[in-house]
Amino acid sequence: METFKTQSMIINPIRESEEKMTNLLLVLSKDPYTTETPDLVLDIGLNAKEKGNDVSLYLIEDGITAARKSEFGNKLAAAQKKGIKIYADDKAVLSRSLTNKLIGGVEIKEIGTLLDYIMEYDRVVWF
Repeated sequence: METFKTQSMIINPIRESEEKMTNLLLVLSKDPYTTETPDLVLDIGLNAKEKGNDVSLYLIEDGITAARKSEFGNKLAAAQKKGIKIYADDKAVLSRSLTNKLIGGVEIKEIGTLLDYIMEYDRVVWF
């Protein structure tokens, strides 16, 4: 099986042969301007979605900057059109003064929601 390594965790991509749809939650804490991690996360999400899985992206800390109206924000908007849900941590949005500067369709949630999602989703990967 092919694996991707990110920091100290190993991610096994979802196989096409798996019958059951997987609920995948990707948590992004890095900004797209200093690292390529957001591009990797988006690629993983899009590949999983193409294979019929339910995919959500939860932006926290500096990861919230990925949803600004920008070139990368346009990539996220395109991913939304393909069915990927995008959530943003309310404190990260407020602390970075991004309240009215995000792409459309991003749902702003409180951090407790992330904890609920971690328990509910089949797979969670934190970047």
